[in-house]
Order: sequence, then structure tokens, then C-alpha cells
Amino acid sequence: MSRELRYERLIQASPARVFDLFTSPAGQRQFYGKDEPGWVVDSRCEPRVGGAWEITFGPSPGELYRHRHLFEAIERPRRLLLATTETRPDGSRLAFSTEFMFDPRDGATLMTMAQWGFPSDELRDEHGRGVPHAFDRLERPWRPEEGHRMTKSVLYMSMSLDGFITGPDDGPGNGLGNGGHRLHEWLGEPVSERPYFDPPGLSGQVFAELMATRAVVVGRKTFDYAGHWGGDHHGVPIFVPTRGTPPEPQSGWVHYVPDAATAMHEARAAAGDADVMVHGAGLAQSLLREGLLDELEIHLIPVVLGDGRRLFGAHRIELELTRVLDAPHVTHMRYRVAS
Repeated sequence: MSRELRYERLIQASPARVFDLFTSPAGQRQFYGKDEPGWVVDSRCEPRVGGAWEITFGPSPGELYRHRHLFEAIERPRRLLLATTETRPDGSRLAFSTEFMFDPRDGATLMTMAQWGFPSDELRDEHGRGVPHAFDRLERPWRPEEGHRMTKSVLYMSMSLDGFITGPDDGPGNGLGNGGHRLHEWLGEPVSERPYFDPPGLSGQVFAELMATRAVVVGRKTFDYAGHWGGDHHGVPIFVPTRGTPPEPQSGWVHYVPDAATAMHEARAAAGDADVMVHGAGLAQSLLREGLLDELEIHLIPVVLGDGRRLFGAHRIELELTRVLDAPHVTHMRYRVAS
């Protein structure tokens, strides 16, 4: 191998989660991005051998680099081999090979990037200078700040035995769908003051954990159907991924952001060392695909609804059951996302 560039980083997540985040648009925005106003990253991917993965990035639309990778090998979740062509802002091009490895290490991942075939030592060294920063950004979802616990993103969701989180015909003014209120009877009758509910026993413990979260990330449809919670969930910032022009925020708590990855990044920053609450089926599926959801707290209700909105889609996700709390009218099941 000529003029090889090699870099390794131990990341505290499984190879499957690191692989899936890295190959997602959100992961590429992290890897190729910078914390600078106006920085551009656009990723388009056809994940098959012979397919193209094209990333455009740079400080402004008028000063862009373009990487066009052709997939030579895809071995999820362990390896990617790419033939890379880089087009620079001045129009010049160079070609080299790129390999990413994702090796398991005691519950973590040793991620290795190797590149070879650079036409000069200077170009190899230029590429090498930006690599540690790229890995820093990619690692952020799993790296706690020094002296703090790791912030977790947790989906809290009541679900029927047949997998529905609402009854049929949910929509604005009918956010839980027809008959969907059955899924939330475990909360008990509303009380007049915040936190609005006061369930007894083990359900009270779970509800207190939910109310201890210090930021909320919620899907736009869920947020709209719930009447925007009146602009306040439980006195914490609310981040809503939104395509297109966002509406006027309903309160100072509400922040409309362009995508799920941005919402999670800003929610983690707002939450400090507390957890982030996630709400919404479509959002949860997106976060699972992008490796940005850490845990699920499922309130399993002993009822078969037969119809409604399902929590899970077709994407396969491995989960590890970490806690079961059997309370009256509900079983609270805590899962950690394994891959």
C-alpha cells in the first residue's frame, strides 16, 4: 500500500450501531461536518456493491469538495471497501482507496479508517489532519462529557399487546385514535396540578423517571395531533424535526429543527447529564435506523386493539431486556438497543 493513512478510534457502541450511524445521512453530516455557520454537507447513497455514495461538503456552497465512493465490498457491520474520487474546489481530482473496519472490543467498537494511493505525501497529510475531528463528531452520541453520566435517549410509549400505540383514525383533535385512551388508563385520573398525573406504586416510579427527563424530541405528526401540548410538556425544551418552513413556535420551549439527528444533538445538549424523552412512532423508527435511540420504556397494556398506528416498522433491531415492572393494568418493560 502506497502512502497509507490509517486512523483508529474506540467507540462505546456495538459495531452494528456504529456502522448504521456512519452510513446514514445523519452520520455523514457528523463525519464530514464542522461546527461552523454555513458549513454544507449533503450525502446520497446507493448501498450495494457497484453503487455510488456521493458526499458534498465544504464551508459554503461556492467552496465545495466532492467525494464519490464506489462500493467494492459491503460486509455489514464489519467492513466497507470503497474506490474514492475526490473533486476539489479548484476542479482538480485525485483517486485513492478507502476502507472502514468495525471490530468488536468488549462491548465497544474499534473503528479503523485506512486510505492509500495518494499521489503525494502532502495530500495524504492534508487528509490526515481532519480525520480526528471527523471521528470526534461521529462519536458524540455515545461520548459523555468528563465528570458527567452518559445522557440517554429513551422512548416512552404505551402499547397494546398487538403493537399499536393509538386506536384507528388518529388525527388532529383525536391524537390517541378511537379507543386509544385505553392505553393510558395506567396513569390514573388527572390531578389538577403538574405533573398532571400521580399513578401509584411501580407505575409512579416509571412516571417519575419520565418526568425527570430534561428535554423532549417529538415527531411532528405526534406533536400536531397532541395539540402541541399547549407549548409545554413538563417545563423542558421540546425539539420537533420539521421539513420545509416551520410554523411559529407555540412557546419559548418549542424548537423546530430540520431533521431528527439535529433534534437529538440539540436535545442532548439541553438535557445536560439528564435523559432525553423521545415520543412518536415515526420518529422512533428514524432514530433506531440512525443509531440515535438508546433505550425503550414500553408500557405494555393487556388489550388487543386490532387496528391503529403501529410502533415498529420493518427495520430489524436487536434489543436487550433490562427491567420488567409488573404493575396493575400495565407491565413496564425497559429495553436497551443492542444493534
